[in-house]
Amino acid sequence: MDLRRIDDWGLLGGASVEIRAHGVPVCSGMVDDVTDDGGILWIRSTIEGRRLFEKAASYEAWAIEDRLGFHYRVSVS
Repeated sequence: MDLRRIDDWGLLGGASVEIRAHGVPVCSGMVDDVTDDGGILWIRSTIEGRRLFEKAASYEAWAIEDRLGFHYRVSVS
């Protein structure tokens, strides 16, 4: 599957994602939690443990899995 950018982080709870900063992968794992407004999420990675990412800090979430309800951005990795 091609990774697809997800703009609405509020939909990502429990999803497998890759986090990118300026197009460069920085972390991948399962979304452990997300704020109600979708501005911050926590990734649980088997390698790096639990990490926080803020959308306002130019991080992007790219879905590793297909899931009903995801709103994909047109660009594909």
